[in-house]
Amino acid sequence: MYVSSALLGKARLKDKNKRLGFFTRNIGTYTRRALKLINFDIKIVGYDAELMREKRFLLVGNHMSYLDIFILSSIQPCVFVTSVDMGETFFLGDIAELGGSIFIERRTRTKIERDIGVITETLNAGHHVVIYPEGTSTNGEKVWPFKKSLLMSAVRAGVDVMPVVLKYTEIDGEPFNETNRDKVCWYGDMAFFSHFLGLMKLRKVQAELHFLDPIKVSPELTRHELADQAHSAISAVYGNPLGLVQE
Repeated sequence: MYVSSALLGKARLKDKNKRLGFFTRNIGTYTRRALKLINFDIKIVGYDAELMREKRFLLVGNHMSYLDIFILSSIQPCVFVTSVDMGETFFLGDIAELGGSIFIERRTRTKIERDIGVITETLNAGHHVVIYPEGTSTNGEKVWPFKKSLLMSAVRAGVDVMPVVLKYTEIDGEPFNETNRDKVCWYGDMAFFSHFLGLMKLRKVQAELHFLDPIKVSPELTRHELADQAHSAISAVYGNPLGLVQE
C-alpha cells in the first residue's frame, strides 16, 4: 500500500518540491500504521507541533537502525539524508526514495560542497531535514563522534539545529541491554531481511523520542562548535543505557 500510494503521487506530482512534501507525509501515514502493527510503544518528550509548523529545523540525531526513521517520520514529516550507496541498494534504495530521502556521496569528500548545497536547498524549500552525523547506524552503546561538515547546511540556510534523541528502553519486557539490542539495532554488515523478519517476532518494543531545545545558529558559528553542542546535548539525554564502561 505504501509503495503503491507513493508511486501514484510520484506520477501525479511533477513539481519536485511538492512531490518531496507528499513523500514525507505519505511515509508518516504508513509508519504510524506499521509501528502499531508491530506493537511499538513510543514515548514522545519535548515535541512542539506548533513550533514545527512555524519554523524549519535541521534535526540532528543518534542512529541505531532503520527503525529510527520509522519512529521519527511517524511523528513529524521530514526529509532524511542518506548515502548514495544506500540509494543504490536493491529494494531499500527505492523505499528510501519514495519516503522522501535525499542522497549524498559519503564515499568521497570531493563532493561535500555539493552535498551541503543539496541539504541547504531542501531546507530553504521549507522542509525539515534530518541528518545522522555519526555517519552510520550503531549498536546503541553510546553516541559516537559526529562528522561535522553537513551541519554547515543549517548555517547557510539560516535555520536552527534541533537535537533529537532516540532511546530503545524495553524489548519484550526486558530492559534494552547487550543481549537483546541486536533485535532492534541494525548496524555493521547485518542483513536487512533476516533482521526485519526477527523484528516481526517481537511482542512489544518501548522507546523514547526526545526533541531537545534548538541550538541557535549564526554565521559566526563554526561546524566544530555546532557539532560539539549537538553531540553534548544528545549524549547527556542518551546516557549509558547498557551500563558499559566508556573509554
